[in-house]
Amino acid sequence: MLAKDRHALPDTQQRPVSMLRRWSLTLAWVPIAIATLGGELLRSQGPLGAPVTAPASPGHRMYSPWGGDTLLVDNTGAVVHTWPRGPRNVNGLYLGDDGSLWRATRVPGSPPVFGGAQGGLQRVALDGSIRWEYTLASTTQWSHHDIALLPNGNVLMIAWDLMTRTEAIAAGRDPALLSTPQWLPDSIVEVQPTGPTAGAIVWEWHFMDHVVQDFDPAMANFGEVDEHPELLDINFPPEDAQSGEWNHCNALDYDPVRDLIMLNSPFQGEFYIIDHSTTTAEAASHAGGTYGRGGDILYRWGNPEAYRAGTGYDQKLFFQHGAHWVPPGLPGAGNVLIFNNEAGTLQGAQFSSVIELEFPDSFAHVTGEAYGPETLFWSYTHPTTGTFYSAGLSNAERLPNGNTLVCSGGQGWLFEISRTGEIVWEHRPSPQPLMFRTAYYERYLWSDQESTSATGVTNVAFDLIAGTAQTGQAYFLLGSASGTAPGVPLGALELPLIPDAYTRWTFTGASVLPGFAGTLAPLGRANAVLTLPALPLLKGRTLHHAYLVLDTKTLQTVQVSNSVPLALTP
Repeated sequence: MLAKDRHALPDTQQRPVSMLRRWSLTLAWVPIAIATLGGELLRSQGPLGAPVTAPASPGHRMYSPWGGDTLLVDNTGAVVHTWPRGPRNVNGLYLGDDGSLWRATRVPGSPPVFGGAQGGLQRVALDGSIRWEYTLASTTQWSHHDIALLPNGNVLMIAWDLMTRTEAIAAGRDPALLSTPQWLPDSIVEVQPTGPTAGAIVWEWHFMDHVVQDFDPAMANFGEVDEHPELLDINFPPEDAQSGEWNHCNALDYDPVRDLIMLNSPFQGEFYIIDHSTTTAEAASHAGGTYGRGGDILYRWGNPEAYRAGTGYDQKLFFQHGAHWVPPGLPGAGNVLIFNNEAGTLQGAQFSSVIELEFPDSFAHVTGEAYGPETLFWSYTHPTTGTFYSAGLSNAERLPNGNTLVCSGGQGWLFEISRTGEIVWEHRPSPQPLMFRTAYYERYLWSDQESTSATGVTNVAFDLIAGTAQTGQAYFLLGSASGTAPGVPLGALELPLIPDAYTRWTFTGASVLPGFAGTLAPLGRANAVLTLPALPLLKGRTLHHAYLVLDTKTLQTVQVSNSVPLALTP
């Protein structure tokens, strides 16, 4: 078996074809492995909450220094890839399933409000070329802060609804709480890409359709605030909103299983759950959708004073950022993670915290009572007072091994902590920049296209970014026409390909396929090019490609990549 083969290797400076001749027997075991070796991909995770100290996660971390390029760093802290900033600053950023970088971008003329103003959205390829661009910046609506990617290829954006002081007062806002000529409540829009620089808004939701006030019975939305926790008190917080901003929502997340949206408001000190299954008309009402409540708030947490179910002493979130669900398949899946910026003060020093709470099984709620849970599932603060603090920005993310990756944005500090709070990895760029957030990805392989015609010759380029630790190691790029699961078990790893005739062809043909085998360059990088002839008999099929990395001394598999698809269209 490949993982146990002890044949001596030639010098790694020799040509890849020489290495292939030495390894030519290794493919023979692949079909046998599927039949004889079972098991699932092993992960280093213990029972949630158990005192397990996992080592630093092996993947990459992505972040964008304020005003700088977007960087991908490996677990040594080395920058292994850079997406150029271009003429715009960025905030929310994510990698899509195809490896594209999605980023919220700031366009000229943004409203003069406190932080987060964007107005644009871009989808960027690995080489920095812009694949799609959309602008949401008008006299009535302007995007800001964060985005969320949907499984259908659409994207959610947070936006300000630009209203006048007169319109706000007519909706029930206390004039004493308005010192500016504008009023900027938040909304959410779902955009469907329709062209290189075009998109269609196919769904939207607005806070102003779900407000209540008990200030002026002559104005709209009058009612008893404490009797309507499904609505937002238009006069809370009871202070003048700076620059007309009311919510300043800075985080957006989507749950594809329950079709729910999470929206985080640091000004109210709460996050909210709303129903995405509604039509736009239902989202503006109080009925309809899967949960039957239209666009009303299904659940809220962080500050019961906002709906008259508590006092300031009951508030739990303070200018928080990054609220999101822990994704399925990860330890704590379904729980909510939040970076609580202004968590408290001890001995004169302010500190931040990361908190995790269990999400409720249902949205049943007793009017007049605070939404639970009352206690946290897990939390982290640094043991040294004042060491861990960011007044704004920041986020935290659960990792596959059960650790948590933290971005203390105001400090320019990334670090990974175990469930017991031990820092097992950290990265402090010099000089330390401001960072909006970080994201973790175990993605090592990119291709420059997802589909091609089966009736013509195609050149497909692949980029391998394995990381610094793999520099000088041997690699193979392999393919499959049969899919990705079940893959090939390789000890504690799994190659996400089903071996077939195409696998054999990519392996044995590596000597004539540029970059399909060799040794990894500095930063663990390599490039490959696949020239496919016309394959009309395979139209409608999808080819998948992935690579494995071998330790050149032991022949042990030390890394496997994600798979990337290539659909053969008619």
